[in-house]
Amino acid sequence: MASAMLLVTRRDELVPIWDSLFARHSGAETLVHNSLDQAMALAAQGAVRFCVIDVGSVQMALAPVDSGLTRLAHECRVLLIGSEFTVDEEMAALAAGIAGCCSNAVTPQEMATVFDVVMKGGIRVSKAALPRMLTRLQEAGARQAAAQGPAADGDPFEKRWAQLTSREREIARQVAGGASNKVIARQLDISDATIKAHLTSVFQKLNVAGRLQLALLISEREKRQG
Repeated sequence: MASAMLLVTRRDELVPIWDSLFARHSGAETLVHNSLDQAMALAAQGAVRFCVIDVGSVQMALAPVDSGLTRLAHECRVLLIGSEFTVDEEMAALAAGIAGCCSNAVTPQEMATVFDVVMKGGIRVSKAALPRMLTRLQEAGARQAAAQGPAADGDPFEKRWAQLTSREREIARQVAGGASNKVIARQLDISDATIKAHLTSVFQKLNVAGRLQLALLISEREKRQG
């Protein structure tokens, strides 16, 4: 089972800060590396459950997102720090499955709060990016409504949700909670390929574009039912 917390940075001063934050959660081992390739190799082995990447000291593309970073986000929870992210970069990162982006302006106390939220399966959206996020979700909802035509009685999303199998619902809820494909596969004792097949079916049945939209729709559903 993935147990290590990984910090990818070339700045030594960040190590004690994140070592302290990591220690709050299950006494997990802290690993420090200085390249994205090393992080990907460890995550592919199932050795990492959370990865913090200091973008300010590691060369990578964020808009569009580096393909390696996208693969890493499917293996474990990923938080990007240490850069002045543009809204376009943050939106691209979130769409790729990154749990959040934190600039150098974030205080240590705020960073600790963000870390706790992300560790619990949430995502971090900055105030600057939030309006863009809401606009995109509204546009996506409008496109779905237009594609379906006049709605019959009842909630269209609930009707699509009812089409999922019990296993698909279980996987959808875990994805919405922030779990990676590998984590879900281990918990359900099935292969990564089976998880991917289930997710493809979930996305098609619910008519959603990806993991982030799925998470937000399920969150709204739970609020309505709560």
